[in-house]
Amino acid sequence: MAFDVHEDLKPFLEEINKYVDTVHSLNPGVDLHNIEQVEKEINFKFPKIYKEFLQVCNGGELFVPGTVLSAIDSSALEQKRRGTSYINESFWENHRRPRMTDNLFIIADLNYGDSICFDLNTNNVQDTEVVQWATENKSVSRTWSGFIEWLMDVLEEGSMLVDYEGNEKELDF
Repeated sequence: MAFDVHEDLKPFLEEINKYVDTVHSLNPGVDLHNIEQVEKEINFKFPKIYKEFLQVCNGGELFVPGTVLSAIDSSALEQKRRGTSYINESFWENHRRPRMTDNLFIIADLNYGDSICFDLNTNNVQDTEVVQWATENKSVSRTWSGFIEWLMDVLEEGSMLVDYEGNEKELDF
């Protein structure tokens, strides 16, 4: 059975596909069974849009070296990769940042040490707020209304630094 891409994911996928393959390194998606296994393991239901995203893209990296998207780790999947962030480890003490509150669920790590998280207090089954946990300040530094808004913001910010061919752009100050 083919997986239909959620309408909200299409602009992200269309933008990603404009770049040469070396700009982003995204893993193939994972099936719903593996996602549901991890949900049971961590006792947390992912927002619907995030489940659909994981079926298209199971982690990877945007604007290498850049934003590392967490991946599902399941015994049915391939061996763990070094340098990869795993969703399953979001609540592990050694993976969490100092003073990070329990309502934050890590879904990505930025190349300068901050974490991107779902705010579990805002999960409405369809989507949830996304926040940036600033490691230096030990607090939330940015907020997005949902997962797709955050993804598109990452692409917009990255497009200011790198063109579709992977060439670095000159910054105008």
